[in-house]
Amino acid sequence: MEYIINEKQDKIILRDFLKKELVLSARLIKKLKKYYGAITVNGEPSTVRRILNKDDIVFLDLDDKEEETNEYLEKSDIPLDILYEDDNYTVINKAPNMPTHQSRGHYTGTLANALAFRYQDRSYIFRAINRLDKDTSGIVLTANNRHFADILSKKLRSGCFHKQYIAIVEGRIASSGEINAPIKREKESIIKRIVADDGDEAITKYELLASCDQMSVLLVTPITGRTHQIRVHMASLGHPIIGDTLYGSSNELITRQALHAYRLNIDGIGDFEAQLPDDMKNVIRRFFGNEELF
Repeated sequence: MEYIINEKQDKIILRDFLKKELVLSARLIKKLKKYYGAITVNGEPSTVRRILNKDDIVFLDLDDKEEETNEYLEKSDIPLDILYEDDNYTVINKAPNMPTHQSRGHYTGTLANALAFRYQDRSYIFRAINRLDKDTSGIVLTANNRHFADILSKKLRSGCFHKQYIAIVEGRIASSGEINAPIKREKESIIKRIVADDGDEAITKYELLASCDQMSVLLVTPITGRTHQIRVHMASLGHPIIGDTLYGSSNELITRQALHAYRLNIDGIGDFEAQLPDDMKNVIRRFFGNEELF
């Protein structure tokens, strides 16, 4: 990344420029100092004690180093629906039934494996800023360098991420609404969550798109970000997501929970939308036949 020092930054110490102007973390600055030539001024390696002058050109090598990568991350040639990518971040419309990252029992076939293959011409570290369950499809955001991982993580923590999901739930819902019900982990379970008075605050808004006796299609906006929040909240209403075997039951119409991360808006970054996958489209076509819902 290259920067030209402007008049207001004249005479600033390079360390302060990195911290205050570029908002680099102390950990990243320490990493850059470790590698000779990772910080240059006007083409020459520089220490962070240097005083910068107007029109100086500061270059930072933010690429990951080979020794930092995960040697056990297998590169897999898996087709991906890329919504946007640049040197800083990639936005993917993750397919259903694909784990986001490696875990016990899922060492291959993950989004991490696929991106390692896509970026195999460079040292690559998989950094997912948001994560989706294996069976939830839709938008996943990954950072392509440590600096942007810091930026995006800060935006996520400060409420700059605005998400919307499409969900198909069991039964007829009469109107749009809001669920305000605390959520906590169920005792004796590592995975399952429940609504409980002593849980963490959880708020979900939903807009009714279509409804019939068998099911309803919702546009869901989670205000908070609890694990399994939408799945738990819809089940608490008596309208679990169809195909959700953890909070509802299996469904012959679809082989996974019918939940899709449809939209992600990030303040100061961008607004992204991901098309519904075919399995959810087929369910909607069968019961509603309304292409506008797509």
